[in-house]
Amino acid sequence: MLPLRSLLPALLTLALAAPASAQDNGISDPLQPLNRQIHALNDGLDTYLLRPISQGWEFITPQFLRDALRNFDDNITFPVNAANDILQWKWRAAGEETARFGINTTIGILGFRDVASDWGFPKQDEDTGQTLGRWGIPPGPYLVLPILGPSNIRDGIGLIGDSFLSIYWIVAPWYVSLSYRSVDVVNRRAIADEDVAAAKAAALDYYVFLRNAYSQRRQALIRDMGAVETEDLYAFDDLYDFPEDEEEDEEDDQASE
Repeated sequence: MLPLRSLLPALLTLALAAPASAQDNGISDPLQPLNRQIHALNDGLDTYLLRPISQGWEFITPQFLRDALRNFDDNITFPVNAANDILQWKWRAAGEETARFGINTTIGILGFRDVASDWGFPKQDEDTGQTLGRWGIPPGPYLVLPILGPSNIRDGIGLIGDSFLSIYWIVAPWYVSLSYRSVDVVNRRAIADEDVAAAKAAALDYYVFLRNAYSQRRQALIRDMGAVETEDLYAFDDLYDFPEDEEEDEEDDQASE
């Protein structure tokens, strides 16, 4: 996370200095030329590196193992979810998240099985970016982060808060945590492969598709309107989640390229 922390102040300065006239469907995107370049880089890395690796991973691992690893990673996000529930004054949600963590860590064998969902404690999705949004802080301009993908100024800064709440860097040396996170990224990319391929095939402009889907989903999560039907894309803290029925009608955006 250190490179991200050093990069965000510069991006914030650039975003505030950029013209405010670049608006699409209410989404501020004054950094679109830069965002598209980073998006192209991310898409190239996914197409030529991450996807082939994830397909090899899917070939050599059974479905139950991939699901177990995803459940385990969901379980150890407990500190981020619970802390942000408390910061948003969601006391019942914080209690349910604590119960979920206790059930899955014990009966679910360190979280490899998601027993809690069957018992009425479904997975929560809270982060510092959502907390800032609940506090009334606007999202700011849309921002595509290298490797991490779709974001905005508020959520990008929120990633710093999430990194402090995460237990990855506390319970293991950085190289062990990095290795584990790499496996998790590959695993989630393998699980989402069909959905990613369908989205790319259906979208007239994949950049616009991800931007609109990301922005709509984040607004829904902040307003507690319920999670949009999504699948993890690229597995970077849900930054690439998208609704399957998103329509592409951004002709003005394409003309501005």
